[in-house]
Formats: sequence, structure tokens, C-alpha cells
Amino acid sequence: MMNKHFLSRYFSNQWTKPSTWLFVLVTILLHIVLLESASWKEWTPQANLETPAPIRVNLQTISTPSPSNESVLASSPSKKKQNKPISTPKTDVLPTTQVETPLEQSPLATETSSEAIATDTNLEMKSDTSAETTSAPEFRLRVPESAEMQLEVTHTKVNGEPTTGVGSIHWERYNGKYKISIEVGINLLITTLNLLTIQSEGVIDIFGLMPSTSQDQRRNRATTAIHFNHVDKTISFSASNKTVSMENGAQDAASILIQLAAIGYADPTQLAPGRTFSIQVAEGKDASPFLFQVVGEEDIHSKLVGNSEKLKTIHISRPPKSGAYNSQLDIWLAPSLGWYPVQIRNTESNGNVTNQSVISLKQKINTAS
Repeated sequence: MMNKHFLSRYFSNQWTKPSTWLFVLVTILLHIVLLESASWKEWTPQANLETPAPIRVNLQTISTPSPSNESVLASSPSKKKQNKPISTPKTDVLPTTQVETPLEQSPLATETSSEAIATDTNLEMKSDTSAETTSAPEFRLRVPESAEMQLEVTHTKVNGEPTTGVGSIHWERYNGKYKISIEVGINLLITTLNLLTIQSEGVIDIFGLMPSTSQDQRRNRATTAIHFNHVDKTISFSASNKTVSMENGAQDAASILIQLAAIGYADPTQLAPGRTFSIQVAEGKDASPFLFQVVGEEDIHSKLVGNSEKLKTIHISRPPKSGAYNSQLDIWLAPSLGWYPVQIRNTESNGNVTNQSVISLKQKINTAS
């Protein structure tokens, strides 16, 4: 206790002395000087604010792409604005695309258009030319379906006994073309002796059958041929040096049978009784117009129907023509059987008669004609 009291008295006495106050003031001043001379500035908030240089340098390094103020402002809005194409506007791309496509296709389109126009022009020119040089068909025509017909043949001389034979007609149409073959022969014990074969082939158009070639082959004779040139409109013969002008709808000895059927098949009124018409027919060494006349309807005996029945037919005849042909040709068409010829008769000038009757008819329906 004594020590504490002594110290208290000592300090109270000391603070009353002027020297003591002087010492305190000097001490405070020394501390202030020391603080001012030290690096206190580096630790004050003011010192941190006064050193922006490093920050400015860093910002320049980061912004080396030199974005403009507009880009900086554009980066702050929402992402929808950033997705808009800025460097490549939409209006710059669409015109380029629209122009390139036509330019790539335009040469082809031009060539195609030119070809189409040229083709149409040629077709029109051909149509005009054909209209001037060729007339319209005299008949409407409907070519019958393919068929195979078996024939019974009889040849009767004047005051003689009939000789019998067999024959066939093979008719075929396909893809706008046709073939027809007529064969006639006699039956022997174990075979058939073929005496005559006439073949014709060509195309089908608005004039009906248009033969290109026709061949005639007979026993013990050389085969002869007839050529139809539809470009030059001429008919030539291998059996002679003769060339004749070809008329529209010209036929040969085989195709004429189906051509007549096509007339009636298209419209029966075209073969009304009493009507006459002419068709150029080439056979042998020459071609001449066959003048046909429709005799009318006739009921004939035929093995294609029952024994007690008769077959209704349309009888067409080509009478003899002086200076052209001496024989008479008669053909019977059967409307109820597809207008196929069911009987063919040739009467020579000397009175000999060859008759061919169809005893079997098998029609073949074409999937493509």
C-alpha cells in the first residue's frame, strides 16, 4: 500500500511541473514527423485511388480488338440483339442466292426452252405440211385384236371336182406395229405341203395398217417382195424395176383383209349396203386401186356356229376391172366375231374358184397395242 501511495504522489507531482509537459509535447511532435516520413501513403485508401495507371494498361491489353463504343453498348443488351447478323445483313445474302440459282439453271432452261419451241415449231410445220400434202383418212379405223384363224380351202375348176386344202391366218398387233401371215397348203398323209405364203408387216397409224414390206412365197418359185416407202411415198417391187406412187392407206394382198375389218369395227355404218370406196393394193409386180362395193348383210353357213344356224356377215365385193385385174374378190366379215374375215373367195376370169372358210378362230387380247 505504501508503494502505491508513493507512486501516485510521485506522478501527481510530476504533471505539475512544466518540464513534464514540454517532454510530452516534444514526444508527440516526434511521432508526427516519423509518421509523415514513413510510407503510410501506400496503405491509405486515397493512395489506392491515385494509382489507376496499372488498371488502364490492363484494360487496353484486354481490349486489343478495338471494339467501338457501339459494340460495347451492344454487348450489354440481351442476347436476342447479339444474335442479329451485324456484319452480314440479311438483305445482302438473299439477293445473291436468288440470282445464283437462276444463273446456274438459265443455260439449261434456255436450251430446253429453245428445243421445246423448235420442236413445237417443227411439229406445227409438219402438221401444216401434212395437211397440205395429205388428206384426212376417209374412214375411222379400229384395228381388231390379235387372232389366229384356221382355214378350210377348196379349189374348184370349171367342170372339175373340188380340191381341198388347209390354210391359216396369223394376225398380230403389238406396240403400234403389226404382222400378218397367210398360208395355204394341202394335207398329205403325215404332213402339210405348203403351196403359198404371203406375209406383211408394218405399223399402225391414223390410216390404219401401213405396210413396210410384203413377201410372196410360192412353191417352186422365187420369193418376191414389195417395199413401201412412206417417206418418198413410193412402192417398189423386187419382181420388176417398177416404182409407183403410194396413196394414203395403201395395202398389200394380206393386210387388206384386216384393213377392211378395221373399217367396220370402228363404225358399222361405214360399210352400209351400196357404198363404194377405193383402196390402193400392191401385189405381184404392180399396185392398182381396188374398187370395193358393199353388197350388204348375208347369212352364210359356217363351222364357227352350229349346224342349224347361220352366221350373219357383211359381204364386200371387188368386181373385175378391165385393164387392172380380171378376177373377182369377195370377202365376208363377221360383226359378231370382232369383224374378222370369215370367208374369202377368188373367182378367176376363166371361172375357177378358190374358197377359204374360217373353221376356227382364237382371239388374243393384247395387253399393249
